[in-house]
Amino acid sequence: MKKGRIYTIVFMLIISAVFTFLLAGANSLFLPKIQENARLADMRAVLYVFNLSQDGSADEVLQRFEQNIRQTTISGIDLYEYSSADGQPEAYAIPFTGRGLWGSISGYLGVLAKLDQMIGLVFTDQSETPGLGGRIDELAFREQFRNIAITANTTLTYGQTDGSQIDAITGATLTSNSVMRIINQVLDTTVSKLGVTGND
Repeated sequence: MKKGRIYTIVFMLIISAVFTFLLAGANSLFLPKIQENARLADMRAVLYVFNLSQDGSADEVLQRFEQNIRQTTISGIDLYEYSSADGQPEAYAIPFTGRGLWGSISGYLGVLAKLDQMIGLVFTDQSETPGLGGRIDELAFREQFRNIAITANTTLTYGQTDGSQIDAITGATLTSNSVMRIINQVLDTTVSKLGVTGND
């Protein structure tokens, strides 16, 4: 009976070691592809913020990204810059991370280079409740944050704000409020560092 227990323990240890080795090998093998897919998803997110097409193959997305967008630092802030054909900055995509209901919410907030208009919002990572707070990823919610006039003193709220209607997600008040808090924090503490907005 004692030998049977020892055999079972040894067998389980061997099986565990084999599967650990296989998982480690698979992770090492697929890591470059995983990193490539993460980079591609990030590029698509930035293209979305700038209202540029995210369609096409990975090579097409990469080409479109490299033709129009560059990573830069302004006033100590790392961001993406979209430039016109003559090289003049047109807009910025500012990365952010803030606290949601269940974890961090990360993404990009887009503003015109004049800093007088918000042009887009996208989330790259969030762990909100599927079907409720997780609906912040839905196009209908994100598209509300395009072409919103901003000033140095802008504080966005749900409802009517300076001619723009922004609706919270029904049944997800805490997540909706978290998103609005994050946006206003980016406008107040990050966008303000880039310069004084055009309307002030």
